[in-house]
Amino acid sequence: MIRSICELVSPEDVGISLPHEQILHNIGSIVSSSKTNRDLKIRFEDLIDYRRAPFAHGGRNLLLQNEDEAFRELEKLQQLKDNKRKSLIVDVTLPIDGRDVLVKERLHLAERLKGLNLVTVTTFELEKIDDDFCIGLSPTETSDRIHKILETELMFGMDRGGVVAFPGAMYQQVHANSKALSPKELILVQGLALTQARTHCPLYLSITFDESCRKLHEEISGLDHVVRAWIRALLDAGAERKKLVVCHADRWCHGRFEETGYAFLLELFDLGVSVLFDMVGLLAVSEIMVINPNFTRTMLSSGKLLESETEEPASESRLVERIVKLLRHKPQYLFQMLLSTNVYQRTQYRCYGGGGYAYLFEHFKHRILREGVTATQWNQIVRTNVVDLLAWYVSPEEPPIPKNYQKCSICSNFFEPIEGEYFTKFAFIYCGTKCLRRHSRQKFASLPTKT
Repeated sequence: MIRSICELVSPEDVGISLPHEQILHNIGSIVSSSKTNRDLKIRFEDLIDYRRAPFAHGGRNLLLQNEDEAFRELEKLQQLKDNKRKSLIVDVTLPIDGRDVLVKERLHLAERLKGLNLVTVTTFELEKIDDDFCIGLSPTETSDRIHKILETELMFGMDRGGVVAFPGAMYQQVHANSKALSPKELILVQGLALTQARTHCPLYLSITFDESCRKLHEEISGLDHVVRAWIRALLDAGAERKKLVVCHADRWCHGRFEETGYAFLLELFDLGVSVLFDMVGLLAVSEIMVINPNFTRTMLSSGKLLESETEEPASESRLVERIVKLLRHKPQYLFQMLLSTNVYQRTQYRCYGGGGYAYLFEHFKHRILREGVTATQWNQIVRTNVVDLLAWYVSPEEPPIPKNYQKCSICSNFFEPIEGEYFTKFAFIYCGTKCLRRHSRQKFASLPTKT
């Protein structure tokens, strides 16, 4: 079963899917002011500013807090459902970006969108692994503690202020200053891998690297090294290959990674992991890829941005070219490929000139089909692969009924036969006065045989 934010969903009931989106968040809050919060209007004359600097004008472009605005945008995706299948969307908003602050709005939005399944994520921040968290514990015991926290949230939900939301995936945001994993990162890797292996829940990896740490004589990007190191560490710790999702693969389709990018994409696919291209349509409204919002905010406050956080998204033509090339020469990679639009700026909304959540299916689909991708391949990417990834949840087995328990003749429930609290008459057994009275009104008539 697939675990949506408020209910279990059968894989057969899921239609087209977006595996990496943002629904409600407050990423822009770090630069917002009281004036911004009072007036969140996006002026059309400011669109060029947002294109060059998403955090411009008090960060209002990165404040997706309006439930009604989000509802109107998601309605367009909801209308694309085929037959009785509902569309599915994975909201990868993390706690630091407002996941918990906006949990009530997110749940209410899920209730309003009757034709859409909404999935949310859980995570474990590296910063939590401090002296207080690890006190008296060995590295292995610390990893086990992380695993128990994550598994509890995945199986029983996240309680935030009395409101419970159920996550359907894990999402780990990583910013590295070194190509080798730190001791804390190794502890986290063990905890994540243990949780993933036990639950079979997918684990998204969103990784950035400070390229200024790369030595001048090195030709290979440090990002490649870090991504490779994390994947291998997780696999060595027991994680399932296909359930590991490498996000933002668009980065290896152009720009400074272009020359070595295709070779690295082949390496990722050969490792057996799922590869996610999640910036489809972004270039139409923005010249900036914000990969790690938290780190970008930190750099903004210090007046410095990394090269990786000021890069343009891949053009649609280059992305189509890479995907078609991969499918033509390595058709077996089809089952590891994922596509999404990662709507996280308000200028990506249809009402502000962007493609919205439906862009992948209303525009990109037709372009990629014209290049030779078949409808069957397309359906595999935008539905079957996502469903296979998210269909991990198995309800816990009910505990065995104690041998001394009795079964009520009326309600069929099993109960502990405590003297004075249950009753018998003729061949009938009653768990309480309610069932006894009910049968009494029927004059203790024979009960129909249950098949």
